[in-house]
Amino acid sequence: MVGAFTFQVLTRRQLGSDLWRAYTALRDARPIYDNPFFDPEFAAIVADVRADTRFGLAFEHGDLVGVWPMHVRPGDWARPIGAPFSDAHGPILSADCGLTEEAFLAGLGLAGFTGSGLLPQSWSAARPGLERHGAHLSDLSLGWDVFLAEQQRAWPKHFKKMRRLHRNVDRDFSELRFAWDDHTQLSFDTLIELKQRQFERTGLHDVLKPDWTRAMLDRLRQHEGRRLRLRTVVLRYDDEIAAVEVNLQSDRVLHGWLTAFEPRFAAYSPGNMLVQEMLQRLPEGGLTHYDAGIGLDHYKRHYCNLQQPLDVGVLCASRQSSGALRRAGAFWRQGEQVLPDLISGAMARVRRRVDQIAAAELSAPARMRGLMSALARRHI
Repeated sequence: MVGAFTFQVLTRRQLGSDLWRAYTALRDARPIYDNPFFDPEFAAIVADVRADTRFGLAFEHGDLVGVWPMHVRPGDWARPIGAPFSDAHGPILSADCGLTEEAFLAGLGLAGFTGSGLLPQSWSAARPGLERHGAHLSDLSLGWDVFLAEQQRAWPKHFKKMRRLHRNVDRDFSELRFAWDDHTQLSFDTLIELKQRQFERTGLHDVLKPDWTRAMLDRLRQHEGRRLRLRTVVLRYDDEIAAVEVNLQSDRVLHGWLTAFEPRFAAYSPGNMLVQEMLQRLPEGGLTHYDAGIGLDHYKRHYCNLQQPLDVGVLCASRQSSGALRRAGAFWRQGEQVLPDLISGAMARVRRRVDQIAAAELSAPARMRGLMSALARRHI
C-alpha cells in the first residue's frame, strides 16, 4: 500500500470480466491513450504468447485508477508489454490520479522498468535515468491537400525530388500499384524476409526469430477488434513488391510498425513513395494521425508536422531498489554523456543492442546466443 493506493499484480487469466471492463474504460476515457499499444486487446494478445505478462493494478478507495501491462523479468524488473515491439507504453491512469510511475512500481513490489517509449504523465522534463525523445507524427486532421501544401512549403527540395522519382517510375515501369489493406500471405512473408535480410545486413538482432514474436503477429493478423487491427500496406512496381509496411491501427491513429523495402529498387526511394501514398489515403479511412515513432530516419522529418514526447531509459522504483547491476547501468549511461564522442557512441550502441536482445529473448541461453552472435559479427 502506498498512501491511499493499494496494488495487485495479476495474470491475464486472473483478470475477471469486471476488472477488464474497468481497464477498458480507463483507456477509453483519455485521448492520450488513443494509441494501439495502449489497447487492452493488444496486451491480451501478447499475454497469450508470453507467460511473463503481468497486469499491475492500482486502486484508490477501492476503485481501479491505474493499469500497467508489462513483462516481469528476473530480479523483479519490468519491461514494456510486447517489448521490443512496443513503441509506446506505460501505465494507463485516470485523469485525477496522482500516482507517479515510481510509486506505481514500488507498490507492485518491482525494482524498476526499462522503457523505450514511456508516455510521460505530465509535460515536465524527463527525470533522472530517462531521456526525452519525440515520436514523429503526421497530423492529417485537415485533410491530405492541406497537409501536403504545408510540407511542400517546409521541404520544397524533398518533394521536388519525389516528383522526379515518380517520373522515373513512370518511365521504367508500366504501373505503380499501391494496396491500402493487403491481406495476402505473400506480402506478409515478403515483409518478414526483407526485414530479416535487413537485420543480417545491419547486424541488428533478429527480433522476428523468437517463436513468440511470430505467434503475436499471426494473432494480430487474424484479429478484428473494436478498435485494434493490423493493416498491411504494399507498394508494387508492376507486379514486384518494392516496399511493405505492417501497421497497428486504433481509432484515429495508424502506427508505422514494421517496414521494409527491396534494395534492388533503392534508386526509386520506394519507402518514401509508400509513406506518401499511405498518408494520402489516411483520411479516407477515418484516420487523422500517422505515428512513425522515435528514430532518426531521414524520411520522418519530411512527413512529420507534430511530435509526441516519449521517454527512453531506466526508471527505478526507489534508490534502494537500484542494486549493483542497476548502478552499473547508471554508470554506463553517465559515461555515454561525458566521454568523447567515439567512445560514448560505441557505448550507446552496445547498450541498445543488449537491451534489444534482453527484450526479445525470453531465456538466459537465448540471450547469451544473441550476444555471442553479435560479438562474432563484430556488431557490438
